[in-house]
Amino acid sequence: MGGRPTKPFKPLTGYTGSYENTVRSIDLITAIYNQALKEKMWVFDPSSKRWFTPEEFMELYERYDNLDVKWMKAIQIRDPYDGLAAADQQVESICERRSVFEKRIIDYWKNKAARKGS
Repeated sequence: MGGRPTKPFKPLTGYTGSYENTVRSIDLITAIYNQALKEKMWVFDPSSKRWFTPEEFMELYERYDNLDVKWMKAIQIRDPYDGLAAADQQVESICERRSVFEKRIIDYWKNKAARKGS
């Protein structure tokens, strides 16, 4: 179209391979699935911050033919208790910020009432 050269098609590659080793998405998904099972871990997607059991990951992504290699390389096999620890830290941080905010509200109204009464 428009006299531009066409870009050559480059198929997905192995989990850490190069374009010379053509691998389908299902092969990469299966490798991640098998590794998670072998290590008795779960699959973590840092881009969405979602956790999947190996079976959930396989069921969700096995149907796709053209998954982004960069996305697949970012997928992590991790202990799901790491996710719980991270969630606990977030909850703690939110509770601390809420407490500070609550104190600001109370102090504001106390000071406002004290100034009004003066």
